[in-house]
Amino acid sequence: MSDVPAPGGSGKSGGSAPVDHLRDWHRAASARPKQRDIFGAQVRMIYQTANPGVMHILLILVVGAAFWGVAETTNLAIWVGASLAASVARMLLVRRFNRIDPPDSELVIWDRVYLVAVFITGILWGASGFLLYPEDDITYQVVLAFCVGGISASATASLSPRLVAIRVAVAPALGLLTLRFLMDSAESHLAMAILLILYFLVLMNIGRSMHQQVVEALSLRFENKDLVDSLEQTVGELDEARREAEQSNQAKTRFLASASHDLRQPVHALRLFAAALGREHRSDAEVDLVGKIDRSLDVISELLDSLLDVSKLDAGIVEVRRAPIDLKSYLSQIANEFEGEAEEKGLSLRLSAPEVTIISDRFLLGQIVRNLLANAIRYTAEGGVLLAVRRRGDIVRLEVWDTGPGISEEHVSEIFQEFFQLKSAASDRQGGLGLGLSIVKRTSDLLEHDIAVCSRVGQGSRFSLEVPVAAAQTAGAGEVAPAPVPDGDFAGLHVLLAEDDPHSAEAMQGLLGSWGFSCTHVTRWEDVTPALGAMGQMPDLIVTDYRLPDDRTGRDVIATVRGAAGRDVPAVIITGDTGPERLRELSGTGQQLLHKPVQPARLRAVLRHVLPR
Repeated sequence: MSDVPAPGGSGKSGGSAPVDHLRDWHRAASARPKQRDIFGAQVRMIYQTANPGVMHILLILVVGAAFWGVAETTNLAIWVGASLAASVARMLLVRRFNRIDPPDSELVIWDRVYLVAVFITGILWGASGFLLYPEDDITYQVVLAFCVGGISASATASLSPRLVAIRVAVAPALGLLTLRFLMDSAESHLAMAILLILYFLVLMNIGRSMHQQVVEALSLRFENKDLVDSLEQTVGELDEARREAEQSNQAKTRFLASASHDLRQPVHALRLFAAALGREHRSDAEVDLVGKIDRSLDVISELLDSLLDVSKLDAGIVEVRRAPIDLKSYLSQIANEFEGEAEEKGLSLRLSAPEVTIISDRFLLGQIVRNLLANAIRYTAEGGVLLAVRRRGDIVRLEVWDTGPGISEEHVSEIFQEFFQLKSAASDRQGGLGLGLSIVKRTSDLLEHDIAVCSRVGQGSRFSLEVPVAAAQTAGAGEVAPAPVPDGDFAGLHVLLAEDDPHSAEAMQGLLGSWGFSCTHVTRWEDVTPALGAMGQMPDLIVTDYRLPDDRTGRDVIATVRGAAGRDVPAVIITGDTGPERLRELSGTGQQLLHKPVQPARLRAVLRHVLPR
């Protein structure tokens, strides 16, 4: 599905002058209101989700610092200056858009201006291939390709509401860099150019899929709005409205699952490649750069994990394990996690809690408190945050106070909805998906803990959660930190890796090999039996993706290997699937399960756990 065109347009991505689009807008206003609404929503979405923010500026500075002394100083200064100017201009453009909230009749112009802005950004990143390209240093050439490829993947996700925006941003970035590699006569550079072309095609396919899901979701959203309006006229349309609402929810679930799976694959590969880079003996500056890449991947992983949390709740596979909790020490541990973040913003973070034992699920309650603290610190500019506990009979009330901007009364009832963001939150530089408070509400309902919010605009907010007191004032030993895994490798062990994504497979083979494993890789279930024969022995371990070609799964791979070996060969399933139905299916496999992107340290610990000692 292509972009929904500007109302009255031909449906193509470009070619008409802005004045023609304005004339067509008014002509189509009555003929095609749904098309106009979808286009308007798309434009507003890209201004909310594609704000370059501080992270983009930091990335430019990091690249500039990394290539200092490598690229020609004049070229480096030109590129960094132009890139910073373009990034700041986009930030100011987004800020002005959110401040004035333009009417629908002006959105065509705003759309064109933003397309020009992202095109300039794409040109500048592509120009780095000419301005920063080190002629005789293959390491920095690969780093440059890695940076441009990463920013292109980020643009594909954030610009997905407008397919044409993805094209005008990614095509010049990867196209110019590819051209620069083609201009180099070395054989390895030709291979790099081919890889960049393939990477561009993959991104275009992912972007088209994500865009199609966005347009379908928006279409259903406006259809549902019409149905809700019609309900005021007749009660007889209630059943139809319910069916449309269910379709909208299913579209949302499909979009979350598809977007999460498609993004988890490249992020998983990036995580493993970054780990490989970190194992190399490099200069302090390069070690620092790898650390920054890891921290950026942590942010992406947190966003993907929030999608996974929603899918788990949708699938109904979250189990509640209630136990006594020593509340004061428990909250003290959580508050300590946020002290550094509060300090960086110049905020005070205080805990006021009596000695009391409650009954709740330690993990789920912690998820609620951490979400509330994270929101309070993120949206508070000055003052502080208070985590307080008040006991009233058999009930303890956990309260999170902040001195942030507050929430207007009209929005208090909406903040727990999925993807809802206040205007100040939507334009926040740290970004977010608007899922945190939705997860808080659904988790508190699962725990049967009442949650409430009290807020005043300009003064701050208070979120409160009511939790029952334990009958006996004694708590268990609490969480015990896992013992550190001793150093060592897996030399002499053979692993069968089943993974159909080439980038993930390459990265995983490199990681497992660095740990001492001898690795045999297959991409399809049909290749398992021939691979076992070629190995001449049974593997000591199976590491498999869940979804494989030809409607086969990791469960089929495990069954085939165990049948041939005549024993239960240890197995680990690593998957990017987060749809509710798929999660229910995975929970019934009984196998050790990890979700992409996987932290290498987490994978190593799991492998030590499943392998016989």
